[in-house]
Amino acid sequence: MQTVANLTTENKPFLVHYARLYGALEGYAIVVPTGATYFCDHDAHLYALTPAHAAAMTLLGAVAGIERAHVLQALARAGEVA
Repeated sequence: MQTVANLTTENKPFLVHYARLYGALEGYAIVVPTGATYFCDHDAHLYALTPAHAAAMTLLGAVAGIERAHVLQALARAGEVA
């Protein structure tokens, strides 16, 4: 496990996209520099996804600006990521 101390790195940024999971649940996909994938719903609940779950996610477009910052804050509030 690693503590989320810095939400950007020089080599790999955190990727944040609008996403739909299983065709029904809408929210945000977050791919961290380690390659782990998370799903954040609109209530800021964060879910770590296995590769099988990540395969069921449709990426809809990149999230930028203040909205991206809010999604990354939800990730930071989770405290630790695998």
